[in-house]
Amino acid sequence: METIQTFRDWFWSEKFWLPGNLTWDTFENPPPGEYYPLERHLLLPSLAIGIFLIGIRQVYERCLVVPFAKYMGLKYKKHYAVEVNPALETLYVAVKFPKQDQIEEVAKKTSLTERQIQRWFRHRRSQDMPGRMKKFRECSWHFLFYTMSFFGGLYVLWDKPYLWDSKHFWLNCGLQHVPNEIYWYYTIELGFYWNLVFTILSDHKRKDFVEMVVHHVVTINLVYFSFACNQIRVGTLVLLVHDAVDFWMAAAKMAIYLKKPKVADSLFVIFLIVWFFTRLYIYPFRILWSATFQSPQYVESAKEYPVYWILNGLLWVLQVLHIIWTYMILRMVVDKLVGKELKDVRSDTESSTGGEDDVIKETEPITNGSSPSLRKHPVSENGKS
Repeated sequence: METIQTFRDWFWSEKFWLPGNLTWDTFENPPPGEYYPLERHLLLPSLAIGIFLIGIRQVYERCLVVPFAKYMGLKYKKHYAVEVNPALETLYVAVKFPKQDQIEEVAKKTSLTERQIQRWFRHRRSQDMPGRMKKFRECSWHFLFYTMSFFGGLYVLWDKPYLWDSKHFWLNCGLQHVPNEIYWYYTIELGFYWNLVFTILSDHKRKDFVEMVVHHVVTINLVYFSFACNQIRVGTLVLLVHDAVDFWMAAAKMAIYLKKPKVADSLFVIFLIVWFFTRLYIYPFRILWSATFQSPQYVESAKEYPVYWILNGLLWVLQVLHIIWTYMILRMVVDKLVGKELKDVRSDTESSTGGEDDVIKETEPITNGSSPSLRKHPVSENGKS
């Protein structure tokens, strides 16, 4: 225990985290009626909320989302069993789309025809692709939370002066009272991001998987450390700006999975407007500008404290991610303008498989070199045959 306490004392150095002559004792003993945040008040409650949300999500999806999706005509994707073949599986792990010379080489080892190997790889890739039901369930969960968090955040922040004037981010910095509603808004938001980390491997893996992991890690650190050093005001605006756009994207993707292209197009237009306004105007020219250039005007010697550079560095990483995603979105817009169907540009769509709704109808045997095996029994996403 002494070792842990020694590490905590070293890590939470007042000279590193706090501006001016503030100490942690000041946070421990605020004036009557005031509350100053302490990092230990956030970590465990947010982790508990993150775990609790896993159960809430399961109940929500099974009791509401799946019945609604089925009513709208959405079905579980059917997966067809693929013959176990160590040689093909080894090659699949290395490359999802083998070249002709690789196919010829493995054909010699397995006694399979090239056509059988190509079909095996096509079916094997199809197994790894989530069906529309799985993606619809995931988007429905994101839609529910982001909608509630945005409007809930807007409600608790509406009467706060820093929602309208960024200079209030920094007035009396370090000694800003945190109301109960702001504490819970912050804690629940962090809990949701913990929930995203807990479920990231089970959810649909998209093309921007690495960017999403970076985004979650950066956001968790930003929320946690900004809470610890009482810079929550700017953090609440970061969360609000992100939530403002995410539920529109989730709604648009839900419409895509339900095959409602006109609805999806309308929602996507709204998403574009909100995205450019929040992520490319409000975030960089109000929040990021204020944290980088305005804060030193109100916080004495702000740039001399390491926490200034850490928090601003995390904010700038988010901006870089915004630019990357803007590029991906603009690519999707260009595709739409040239007549391609609107789709989730972040999804791992494989043209060679013909899409996630393909039903594998071939009955040509795929063998492992000894005995043939016909794939006659499809298995749906929920495990039922």
